[in-house]
Formats: sequence, C-alpha cells, structure tokens
Amino acid sequence: MNIVLVYNPRSGTALPLEALREKCSAHDITIEHAVDITDGFPANLTPHIAPGAHIAAIGGDGTLSSVAQQLHDTEVIFVPLPGGTLNHFTKDAGISQDLDEALATLAHATPRHVDVGSANGRIFLNNSSLGIYPTSLRTREVLQGRLGKWPSAVLAVLQALIKFKLYTVTMEGETFRTPFIFIGNNDYHIGNGGQRTSLTSGKLCAYAIRSPRRSTLVTLFFYALFRRLRDADEFIVHSDSSLTIATKRSRISVSADGEVLRLDAPLEYKCLAGKLTILG
Repeated sequence: MNIVLVYNPRSGTALPLEALREKCSAHDITIEHAVDITDGFPANLTPHIAPGAHIAAIGGDGTLSSVAQQLHDTEVIFVPLPGGTLNHFTKDAGISQDLDEALATLAHATPRHVDVGSANGRIFLNNSSLGIYPTSLRTREVLQGRLGKWPSAVLAVLQALIKFKLYTVTMEGETFRTPFIFIGNNDYHIGNGGQRTSLTSGKLCAYAIRSPRRSTLVTLFFYALFRRLRDADEFIVHSDSSLTIATKRSRISVSADGEVLRLDAPLEYKCLAGKLTILG
C-alpha cells in the first residue's frame, strides 16, 4: 500500500519520520510523501488529494481533525493512526491504539464511511463546545509554556469553573442562560464514560446546562458521579441532524476538537452523514 502521511512532529508522543517509515515498511506500506502539519499545511497536502488516494495522519485529535477538514466529501481514503495523548477519534472508531497493530490491520481492512460534524462549515471529528471549555483552552495556552501541558490544563479548568462567563442562547426555541454547551459528532454516552458506540448515526448530540448558578455546576457534578446527569432538570439533552444556537453576540468563541475558533452567530451545527471515508 502506498500512502501520503501527514504527521505532527510536535505531538506529545511523536516519532521521528524515519521511525515512522520503518514501521510502515515492516507492514508493506510505503510513504510516498510526508507532509508536516506544522509547515505549510494544507497547501502541501492539496496536490495529493485525488480519487482513491490513501492519505494517513498520525498525531492527536487536532491533527486528525485538520486533515479531515481537507478530506471530507472527497473520494480520498483517510487512514487515521493513533499518535496523540488521548486519541478519542481512533478509539471510538475501533482502531487499535498500538501503532504497529493499527498498521497491520490495514492490509485486510475495508474502507467505511463515518459521520463528521460541522460548525459554521468548520469540520470536527469529535466535539465542539462553547463556554467553560473554550475559555479553559485559552488559559491553558497562556500557562503551558511555564507549567507544562497537564498542570496547565488542570489549572485552566479550575479557573474557568470559578470565573465562568454566562451566555444567553436560544436553542430549539428555548432561551436560557448557560455557562456551557457541548455538541458531539454522534452520541457521547454519559453513562459510558463519554465514549461513542457509533460514528454513523447521522445525528449530533447536544448537552447544555440551563442555569446561571455556580451551585448548579456542583449539583451536576454529583449527578455525573452517579451517572444520572440525564435525570437533572437543569441538564438539557438534544439529538438531531442539525442544530442552531443563537446568541446576543455577533461572534462567539467555540472549541472544535480542541482548537478555539471565533465564529459568527448564530452557530449552525450539522452532522454530515457518511461524508468521510476511513480505513482502519
């Protein structure tokens, strides 16, 4: 098998390119071209997007999402490989988290179609949110140079919970104030550790907190501990193929697979059913 490999040398568990070539070669896979996602991407990838081409990506969810942005709704076969810290997408897609095992399965794997989410046209593989999480991501970026990734992440979340902003939104005809809305590509099963059992339902899942009070966050935390979040009156659950979120702001910060974006309101979310072909 010949592939074009998109890799992220700055990923937390990144392997040198030569090591990746050796691993691929051991499974009869040839890297014809290698594209560094931190250097001139996506312009360097565009010439390789052709019907039937196999374009692989190794890195975290952000890397895979960036590649999917270019490959969705094309005839390219996307080969997502585990290479980040969390690897939510490859886990939910049933791809082995051992790189050698993931490569070994490609020889007998069959291409399949999976859903992607879209936020005002920006593709996401996993989820998007507004409120507490995008705020924590911005804080983490500021702190990470001094404290490292994980201490910064923990401190950023704590700060976001203490100093959270409220957003007045209208969703599915209901207007309420909220510190947090989560939109998943397919259903994140709250009672199952937040993992997805399907990437092909053709629907988004939306979870929102319908309360401006900090005490509600504490209450919902305990509901979550006992896996009963769906029973809480202040917790909204919605599932559909599309979703519109209107706000009083003309632009709003949202996250998409860990990247913070500034998007125009209203936010138009869609599930693009079967629009990404993957192998693995």
